[in-house]
Amino acid sequence: MEKTTIDYLNSVDTELFYWINQHHCTVADYVLYVFTMHWMWAVVIAGLFVWTVVKDKKSWWPVLLGIALCFLLADRVSVMCFKDVFQRLRPCHALPDVRMIFGMGCGGQYGFISSHAANSFAIAMFFTLWCRKNVKIKALPYVAFAWAAITSYSRPYLGKHYPGDIVCGAAVGVLLGLLGYLIINYLYKRVSQKKQTKQQTS
Repeated sequence: MEKTTIDYLNSVDTELFYWINQHHCTVADYVLYVFTMHWMWAVVIAGLFVWTVVKDKKSWWPVLLGIALCFLLADRVSVMCFKDVFQRLRPCHALPDVRMIFGMGCGGQYGFISSHAANSFAIAMFFTLWCRKNVKIKALPYVAFAWAAITSYSRPYLGKHYPGDIVCGAAVGVLLGLLGYLIINYLYKRVSQKKQTKQQTS
């Protein structure tokens, strides 16, 4: 019964992958290709960071530390706890007629879960929680999650991941973003309390 369920989920995942991968247009090719590039990540995250710090200059170190922590957690968990354990081949390694554009390579052998999805959703979740609690920038969470969603959609579109890799990666990313926020917010409060204590005693 378990094998049948897994086979069914795999067949649905494969159908969804082909639907996304084969439905394309020239504009989307370029846009989604750009969204998956590392330099685009740097531009978006730097923009979110500057936006936050301009609103609240005291947030610079916890936000910077939070970004680094979320990247570290999401990247290591997605590889060590999922890719290396489940060893699910990427569709571009396992399926025929996968559409790849601009001469892109397939990447690593295993694809479950998507590190792109885990990383981007961890960052988006961290920024959302931090801004809700400390900075009050209403639009920033929408921008952050829109970036994460487009980045994640680019993965099956470009032939790199199954949709299931993306959904599970996003879920893991959200949880790790929450964990990262709780850790950084705790440190931020501790540092703030120590500063207040020093000011009161000086």
